[in-house]
Amino acid sequence: MPIIEMRESLGLTDVEIKSREKVAIIQKRINLKEGSFQRNMLQMDLFFDDYPQVLGSSTPTEFKGIIEFFVTPTPIILMNETVRLAPNAGPLASNQLVLFKAILEGSQVTRFPQDFLATNANFPFFHDQLFITMVFHRYEDDADEFVRFAASFYMSYSEKKIPSYRAAMGVISERFASMLAKAQTNGRTLQNVTDLAGSFIPAYNWGGIRPEYMVNGQTLTQFFLNLDSQASEQMQGTGTLRVFAAQARQMVSNPDAFGSAGGSQGAIPDWFVSILPKGVEAGAVRPQFPPRVTQDNPAAAGLGNILMV
Repeated sequence: MPIIEMRESLGLTDVEIKSREKVAIIQKRINLKEGSFQRNMLQMDLFFDDYPQVLGSSTPTEFKGIIEFFVTPTPIILMNETVRLAPNAGPLASNQLVLFKAILEGSQVTRFPQDFLATNANFPFFHDQLFITMVFHRYEDDADEFVRFAASFYMSYSEKKIPSYRAAMGVISERFASMLAKAQTNGRTLQNVTDLAGSFIPAYNWGGIRPEYMVNGQTLTQFFLNLDSQASEQMQGTGTLRVFAAQARQMVSNPDAFGSAGGSQGAIPDWFVSILPKGVEAGAVRPQFPPRVTQDNPAAAGLGNILMV
């Protein structure tokens, strides 16, 4: 399994951030060898040859904001989350597409994986391309800014040939994860921490799991319940069954059980309609289709057409 080493850089052009805008992106695409390959990112390192500075003064002025650095097999999609209260953060480091991530504030850099793990990583990817992306989030947007920087990135990855179907499934999985990035949210907050049952399974409190009406062996259930071998079986007529169907469909307020609770026949559960014959629910079924009648009068329009009876 060959191991490929690569060094890339960003920062040949100044980044322009226009007034009333807080986010700017600079991206570089690296094409890898085409084919059905699985690649595993092994080692990564980031070095700033020149920390980001805002142009316009004779002395260096630090960029006032947060800068995110990514290495991914697909273009990143900004989320609705924030980073240090700056909007439109990039994907989280836990995202399967993020092979390397760094956050720069001033001259302080935070990396994932951190320095020790970055020399022992083993992150697989299947695309035949890599994207190096930097996202600039500034705190103030009252004026135009030009940011100058220079960054170098080192990486090494292994490469092995795999079946084409496996490579295709890997590419599909990575693209699917990329599409879901914008909808990703960072956890949730329990509004009532003592209401764990309703938070874990909302159906306990908000619909879905409700008490059920159970049939009894007095009237209705004699139609389908097992009786004693010597007992007579009471049959129900079509009209009575249609009454049961109407009662089973009765709408109720939460958290009452579905169906009808009263009546001379007792409680009617909502699932009773699922065992009724279709003719009971929809009406009588004709024993055969009606005869076909055609227009046979040559003097009338539509000779030979089927008439509705």
